Amino acid sequence: MMLPEARREAILAYIRNVRNATSEELSKKFKVTEETIRKDLKHLANQGFIIRTFGGAMIKDENDPSLDQRAVTNLEEKEAIARMASSLIDDNESIVLDAGSTTIQLAKHIREDSDIVVVTNSLEIINIVSKIQGITVISTGGTLRTKSMSFQGQLTEYTIQKYNIHKAFISAKGVSLEEGVMDSNEFEAEIKRKMIDAAKEVILLADHTKFEKITHVTVCPIDKVTTIVTDDKADPEMLQVYKDHGIKVVIGKLENRNQ
Repeated sequence: MMLPEARREAILAYIRNVRNATSEELSKKFKVTEETIRKDLKHLANQGFIIRTFGGAMIKDENDPSLDQRAVTNLEEKEAIARMASSLIDDNESIVLDAGSTTIQLAKHIREDSDIVVVTNSLEIINIVSKIQGITVISTGGTLRTKSMSFQGQLTEYTIQKYNIHKAFISAKGVSLEEGVMDSNEFEAEIKRKMIDAAKEVILLADHTKFEKITHVTVCPIDKVTTIVTDDKADPEMLQVYKDHGIKVVIGKLENRNQ
C-alpha cells in the first residue's frame, strides 16, 4: 500500500503522461477507491498541478496562460502588429477576429466609419468595437470560457459558419513550417479552424517569439495562411523561408526602435 503522498506523486506523473484521466481509471490503476482518488485529485488541484474535470482530471497547461497574463506579454510587439494589420482591413469588408491578445490590440485600431462587419467570439473585442462608430458587431454567442473571455462550443461554431468572411485575423501560440499554426487549447483551436474555413484570406498575427515554438494542438497547416503580420524583431532569414512558401509577410515596426 502506497503512502498518500507517494500515491499523489504517482497520480500526477501518470496524468502528466496521458494528459487527462478519469477517477475510475485511476482507481483501477492505483488499487484504491474512487472516493480516495477524488480526494487525491482535489489535493493536487488545490496545489495547482491539475484541473478537475467531470469524472476525473487533466493536467494544467502551462502553455495556456490567462488573457490577463497574455495581454501584458510582448505588448509593444503586439501593438506594432496591430497597427500594421489594421491597414489590411478595407472598407465594407466582413472580418472575423479570434480571442487572442493580439487581435484585441487590432480591434483598438479599427477605423471609424469603415462600414465593416466584425464577427468575433471574444467578449473583450465585442466591448471594444461596439464603441467604434460605423462598425457592425456580430457576437458568435456560445459558452463563455472565462480564462480567455471567449465563447466556445457548437453554437459558436455554427454562427461562424453562417457568414461569408473576407478576412480572418488569427492569433497563435506557436507557428512553424512543419507543424503549422498552433494553439494550446483544443476548444480554442477548433474555433480558429472554423474561422479559417469561413474566410477568403487568412492573416496570422504572430510576434517574433511565436516562430518555431511548438505547442500540442495544430490549428491548420501553414499553407492555409495567406499573410503573416509580425514585428521587426523577427529573424529576416527565417521570414524569407515563409515567403519562399508563398506566404506574404508584413512587418510592423516598434515605435521605440531606430528606423
